[in-house]
Amino acid sequence: MLTWMIALSLFVIQFINLWTILRMIFKRKDEPIYIIAWTLIMTFIPFIGFLLYLLFGHGPIMAKKATFLDEVEEREYQETVEWQLKKLMNRRIHFPYLSFIIFNLNYNKSLVMGAKTFTYFNDAKEKYEALLADILNAKDSIHVLYFIIRGDESGERLIQALTQKAREGVQVRLVYDDGGSFMTPASLFRPLKEAGGMVVKHYPAKLKIFTLNWNYRNHRKIVVIDGKIGYFGGMNIGDEYLSKNPKFTPWRDAHVRVTGEVVRSLQLRFLKDYTAVIERLSDLEQIKTHLSRYFPEEDHEDAEIELQLVYDGPDQERDHMRATYIKWVTMAKESIWIQSPYFIPDSEFLHGLKIASHSGIDVKIMIPIIPDNHFVHRATTSYIKELLEAGIEVYFYDGFLHSKTMVIDGQLATIGSVNMDVRSFSINFELAAFIYHESVAHQLIEQFKADQQRCRLLDLTDENNKSWWMKAEESVYRLLSMLM
Repeated sequence: MLTWMIALSLFVIQFINLWTILRMIFKRKDEPIYIIAWTLIMTFIPFIGFLLYLLFGHGPIMAKKATFLDEVEEREYQETVEWQLKKLMNRRIHFPYLSFIIFNLNYNKSLVMGAKTFTYFNDAKEKYEALLADILNAKDSIHVLYFIIRGDESGERLIQALTQKAREGVQVRLVYDDGGSFMTPASLFRPLKEAGGMVVKHYPAKLKIFTLNWNYRNHRKIVVIDGKIGYFGGMNIGDEYLSKNPKFTPWRDAHVRVTGEVVRSLQLRFLKDYTAVIERLSDLEQIKTHLSRYFPEEDHEDAEIELQLVYDGPDQERDHMRATYIKWVTMAKESIWIQSPYFIPDSEFLHGLKIASHSGIDVKIMIPIIPDNHFVHRATTSYIKELLEAGIEVYFYDGFLHSKTMVIDGQLATIGSVNMDVRSFSINFELAAFIYHESVAHQLIEQFKADQQRCRLLDLTDENNKSWWMKAEESVYRLLSMLM
């Protein structure tokens, strides 16, 4: 009887493995090496391999939940894209990076939008204070989406402010990612719910102890207030962002506050992310019926800054973010300066940077010396040697650098939630702003130079002095990082 049960169990495991492998081959569009690697893992360690795939693999294909908001977005795009393209063609001789804007219009369906005001935050304290002030001044609606909301003082302050406004009759909606906020107690949000605020999780776990897999996380950070003020960037909500955790001090980050036309795009994206995870159909109907309240009319005052917002996620047919960043680095003519907490590029992005450096372009990459994840940090440091050998300057920031920025040629800048890794490029829901204004690029260049004062410039001596154990870890973690 026992032998029969064991044989049946093995048959079931092999059947599940085979079904998963066939699904990867025929349903997914991943790189062949990715499918081959997982096939080998599930073949040689069947049960454990399948569990690892559930937890870290790209997992089941996420079905897109279509709503009326898709029609709104498509209609606005179709009504605007043609005249934007005509307008841009008239500027061809004045703007050498026009092909990138056109690429975003065509490939990402990202319209050029204006920001009347654009405030860059390099410090969470200033961002939190500005955000709370804007929340407390809200008159109609507050929409909040974060990857992480901690159950600490920072999280409590945010929920207290939102609760106060909900009690005053302001419509409050909040989305938080169940994976990023895995350790946050549900009790944190109870006062907001009791005050009438709507709180939902993105892609919640069926089993709390297992939390599904770590993919398909909503890594965006979006706040929209009264449809007129928007926030986005790299900062979540937590005390560590205020450098209150000695392990991650100082903490450096990048976030943005905007007003003007661009807020419309942030509002639409929030509503699409929100309606994708809500279960109350009455709330969806309320949004549809009163949609105009979330998009107040703006005057036509000329915007100070033009930018394009690019959104990506596993519900998209294309890897928008990956293609966009590859296009971004291949346009550079003089310099590429990058700040990222994690640097685990795919082969195309890495080769693009190497080719740029060998072409005489000044490529600088700044990463933190402090790891918040040992696995990810070792995978990141595994790239240092080949970057240095390609002539790329690599800096270790003496603290935790969470800023996700890039500047090319000192003229164009990008800020967002996107890390320079496979997960951000292909798996998570992300947001990046590509900004066409030298003043913003100048701010980020000056910030990079200031951060260099806290950095150590690496050279091949550092690589040669690595222990054999560290090199072994880097090799193994780099291989595994391509699967997760």
